[in-house]
Amino acid sequence: MDPVLTEPNQKIEAALNHFKVEIAGIRAGRANPSLIENIPVEAYGSRMKLNEVGNISVPQPSLLTVQVWDASVLDKVIKAIQEANLGLNPSNEGTLIRLPIPPLTTERREEFIKLLHKKVEEAHVSIRQIRQDFRNEWKKQSEEGQFGEDEFFRREKILQELIDKKTAEIEELAKVKEEELTQI
Repeated sequence: MDPVLTEPNQKIEAALNHFKVEIAGIRAGRANPSLIENIPVEAYGSRMKLNEVGNISVPQPSLLTVQVWDASVLDKVIKAIQEANLGLNPSNEGTLIRLPIPPLTTERREEFIKLLHKKVEEAHVSIRQIRQDFRNEWKKQSEEGQFGEDEFFRREKILQELIDKKTAEIEELAKVKEEELTQI
């Protein structure tokens, strides 16, 4: 890879990874720890991720369990799950929280698909913003005489090729997730 693209590539990869985490949280009717692992929980005077205060497991395809390590944060974990608005109803069994995953209704599937499309658009916007930032920086450097116009256009072209590749990757991830959401 061209050394000019090292920094833009890192920023684009970060945006792509953020997108992957975001769509992993959109549920598709099957129990999956990624559905709840990043839910923020107020514990020990700070915000922690759910997977940092307990162990998440999938004993059955339609059930998630959270084994909380410290019983004092149990109520806060239950509250955080309810506030995450995932349509899950936690039940408390000592230090174990059971989360039955109800089958998705058609309306709920459509809501999740709309949410997915919103996340796709957010990912596209953040990548376009990264492109614009680097383009502006390179334009300024070119005008200051750090490199010529040909170099500016070369950089712009290879950045656009990278953007196109990553955009296609986002579209592919979204397509797979949408298929997952439409399956019954």
